[in-house]
Amino acid sequence: MKFDFYDVMSPILFGFMAIVFLAIGLRGILTKQPFLIAQRWFLSIMFAAFIPTILQSFFLRLPSDFNLINWLNPLVFGFILLMMCYQMRGYTAYAVTDASFREALIEVLQKLQLPYEESLSLIRLTSIEADLQVSVQGWMGTGQIKVKQRTHSSVLREIVKAMNDHFRVSSVPTNMITCIFLLIMGGFMVMFAIGILFIPNAF
Repeated sequence: MKFDFYDVMSPILFGFMAIVFLAIGLRGILTKQPFLIAQRWFLSIMFAAFIPTILQSFFLRLPSDFNLINWLNPLVFGFILLMMCYQMRGYTAYAVTDASFREALIEVLQKLQLPYEESLSLIRLTSIEADLQVSVQGWMGTGQIKVKQRTHSSVLREIVKAMNDHFRVSSVPTNMITCIFLLIMGGFMVMFAIGILFIPNAF
């Protein structure tokens, strides 16, 4: 029987994506509370999607088979991963609204005694000279928060923990659109994985 790299890796990839999507979607829907998680979970999905392609380019070809395209393929995907590592820093909020996200953040900053100056998409923590980059997509129920200076990552973790604590004990408006979408996508990923494993020629 001929070994097919993607027949082995695809169910693993779809299964991993299903776990992440279902975990996030179910957490929002079952708890009915907003929450924040590190963006590295979605970065791990990008790695899971690209690494098999990169590995296949190197390990499943004979040296004589390599040409310019074979070399460019892993280089391009590797460059995309590097860009994702830079962009997908910080934390993502789910099930939030514009109002619930902002109110939680401001209350936490006051609780942690972190003076701030607020602009359009930046909150300057004046006492430690750190810049929080904040964006909220209220219509999708998501938001992002990260700190510009990596030396203050511990402060960001403290802020995020306090925001999650705030959401757990407070009754705030929610938007579950993204959680529902991720739940549906997780279900599709499960079906893809099962189809590849148990239904010949399903795809």
